[in-house]
Amino acid sequence: MASDLWYRHDMESLRDIMTTCIGANFGENPEERLDEIRESRYRHGKKVCRQLQITDQDTVADIGSGCGFVTKAACELAKEVHCIDISSKFLNFTKVELEDFTNTRFHHIEYAKFSDIADGSVDKIFSTAVFIHFYYYDFLFYLIEINRILPTGGLFYTEIVDSDVLKIDTMAGIKNHVKTYKINIHGARLIQPFSLTALNNLAPQLGFSVEHTAQVRDVAEVVLKKTGPAITPDWWKDIEELEDLEELEELN
Repeated sequence: MASDLWYRHDMESLRDIMTTCIGANFGENPEERLDEIRESRYRHGKKVCRQLQITDQDTVADIGSGCGFVTKAACELAKEVHCIDISSKFLNFTKVELEDFTNTRFHHIEYAKFSDIADGSVDKIFSTAVFIHFYYYDFLFYLIEINRILPTGGLFYTEIVDSDVLKIDTMAGIKNHVKTYKINIHGARLIQPFSLTALNNLAPQLGFSVEHTAQVRDVAEVVLKKTGPAITPDWWKDIEELEDLEELEELN
């Protein structure tokens, strides 16, 4: 997951970039609706900023900043904004999208590693349309790293497709993902329903309290607050230090 295999498309065209960033919500030719997409995601960014109460005193990070449409809302308010993405092509797009802002920093990351961001240096973090693709273990790795860069009391906003409320006869939004999953389980990175119940259980184990949740149809919007360091079991250090599959086989 540390490469562009994270994404379904080859990201060579504007259409691929838009489809990867926003899915099928804007039809088969989203590049023709760029202004509409930009405005829609910017409005969502304003909502996220209100949830986190971002001010000009805050250092903020956007995990999976994508095209920068959501990020722009934070750039207008915050002291400094870190755009974090696993895709260099997205980051290149975002650098152009946010070129009018001098308070932005860009980080091309490996999976769940924000190596050049210091401990406790980011006041508020958000991640939109990213954690909807994550499995339980992804939450585990990412929340531990998010905990590291937040100070105690820092906030994190994210969204999940909440399997607690899904009804299979009405979940048209993920129908194509279900079909693709059956055809090729090792294919595209799909929407992956998680569970608000599971997140409520996992968060306090990793040094977070659940401060706010809101249900928007089958999506749960969640704000977590860091209450202390993530307390991991003794065996976690061995997992963190693994570099490749050969090391994993030796550990087993």
